[in-house]
Amino acid sequence: MTEPHPGDRPPRGARPVRAGAKPRVAGGRRSAVVGTRALAAVVAGGVLTGMPVSTGTPAGAAVRCAVPARTVVRAEPWAQRAMAPERAWVLTRGGGLVVGVVDTGVSAAAPALAGSVLPGRDVTTNRAANVDCRGHGTFLAGLLAARPTTGSGLAGIAPGARILPIGVARDEQQVDPGRLATGIRAAVDGGARIVAVGVATATAPAALRAAVRYATGHDVLVVASTDPPGMTSSGAPSYPAALPGVLAVASIQSDGRPVSSGQAATAAPALAAPGAGLVSIAPRGNGNVVASGSGVAVAFVAGAAALVRDYRPSLNAAQVAHRLEATADHPTGRLPDPALGYGMVDPVAAVTTALPEESGESTPKPQDRPVEIVLPAPENRRSAHLALITSAAVTGCAALGGLAVATIRRGRRRGWRPATTDKT
Repeated sequence: MTEPHPGDRPPRGARPVRAGAKPRVAGGRRSAVVGTRALAAVVAGGVLTGMPVSTGTPAGAAVRCAVPARTVVRAEPWAQRAMAPERAWVLTRGGGLVVGVVDTGVSAAAPALAGSVLPGRDVTTNRAANVDCRGHGTFLAGLLAARPTTGSGLAGIAPGARILPIGVARDEQQVDPGRLATGIRAAVDGGARIVAVGVATATAPAALRAAVRYATGHDVLVVASTDPPGMTSSGAPSYPAALPGVLAVASIQSDGRPVSSGQAATAAPALAAPGAGLVSIAPRGNGNVVASGSGVAVAFVAGAAALVRDYRPSLNAAQVAHRLEATADHPTGRLPDPALGYGMVDPVAAVTTALPEESGESTPKPQDRPVEIVLPAPENRRSAHLALITSAAVTGCAALGGLAVATIRRGRRRGWRPATTDKT
């Protein structure tokens, strides 16, 4: 898969998204289809010259850099319409939480990310990673944290988050596992609470496994793709997605079907997220790139995780992952689904849903025991009448007692002589 090469004109097969309906994860709860011919053409075309499916840059060849994007997509992208993250923004927009993007770097010059990209580290040069020749990492970061701008329909899932770019390769399809391991560690050491890995390798040496354990040991959630760039062979696992402790994400199309079905069982996804016909940004320029590509679906899950970690800071990484799975748009049938995991991530539900297990409560099994409703005892009218009579008697006795006391006092003052009346 090559990377976005946005220009003043959309590349062949690319058209701006003009509208779109919410997708449905196969058998899930959402309504189905994308409704515009423009987006249908983009998805049917498979890939644009921004995030294509070619074999990548030949070894030793110069890496072709993305050109500035100036064509603005004004309509709201279908993936954004499906997730409606703005409904969660009244509670959190990410709150400055740091998300590491382990990829080809992230351009700080991209207007939609202005002020939100940290210097980061490029492990291939040991310099800052806030530049991005290829554009793959910038495209991913735009889906995750692009700020809403006037005239553009695009906004990232967590526009208040900060991006820590970690460069591990100049070409997203040619990734050294040792550098990937170093990059994950660099993201953790740089203060990231979530690490979105947009690239992968076909092997998992000890260093990469140790890097994932290092992240989980520091309470950092690692999110990786089950169908990353360059991993097209059927049945081949991708790493780090196939490693324990990593939240693996599958890419889906606008109709809810998986973009790829060639994942090995060891890389079975936990969640699904949009990966086709996506609108994002280029390293330079005020415009947008419309593309389909592998690996970038992790942006939606990482963005949702950023919202959750900011709004619910007491949750650890494992609890955040569980919350994302529990609140996803579940497909029908047994979970997790082999191709879709627990379904498409739902950022709003992930932020707002109350989970009993987080408060120490257990969810009762259906019809575990009958519900007992305690009703008030029936009213006893006889007892009420008796109480009323008793109260009256007590009141009367008290009155008679008071009268007797007054009579005795007057009798003592008269020396117990009978009272006399005046005669006229």
